[in-house]
Amino acid sequence: MSISIITPAVSEPLSLTDVKEFLRVDHSDDDTTLAIMISAARELCEQYTRQILMTTTIEEFYDMFPDYTPADKDIIYLSRGPVQSVSSVKYIDDAGDEKTIATNKYRTDLISQPSRIISEDGWFSTKDTTNAVIVEYVVGYSSASDVPAPLRQGMLLVIADMYENRIDSVKRLPTASEYLWNPFRVFTF
Repeated sequence: MSISIITPAVSEPLSLTDVKEFLRVDHSDDDTTLAIMISAARELCEQYTRQILMTTTIEEFYDMFPDYTPADKDIIYLSRGPVQSVSSVKYIDDAGDEKTIATNKYRTDLISQPSRIISEDGWFSTKDTTNAVIVEYVVGYSSASDVPAPLRQGMLLVIADMYENRIDSVKRLPTASEYLWNPFRVFTF
């Protein structure tokens, strides 16, 4: 399974003003550096939690329709959250043609983490090729104010660490960031 960003987020969950206030920076000399750190902290948070923080449209690819255990065999677990909506489920059929599955052939569970797409009658046969199943969906929070405070606070701590320690070090995330982000981690398969 892999993902591709179709429409990236147009804003960050933290503003430059938020970050400068947290760091107690009252000059503009480091604004460019801080903007890069905001993006880097968001991407780190997204990788760690498997959550996309701001509204983004992605495609997720599978080599075939997932076939887990008998109880889960007709379920596609989406790897990123929080899912706002599923735009389409497509597959490459045995003849090599791309087909879009009608929405009445599956239902979505956007509340569970990870979110799920459940087939009503079983999935279709796919061509034996890579990326034969394509799910396009919209994921992320609608606005920065909707992003949970622990995710934003963890990002601020990461930015503070990057700002104060501008050299590489042999450590992981700031421990407090991990504690703040752990409840939001999505685990799949």
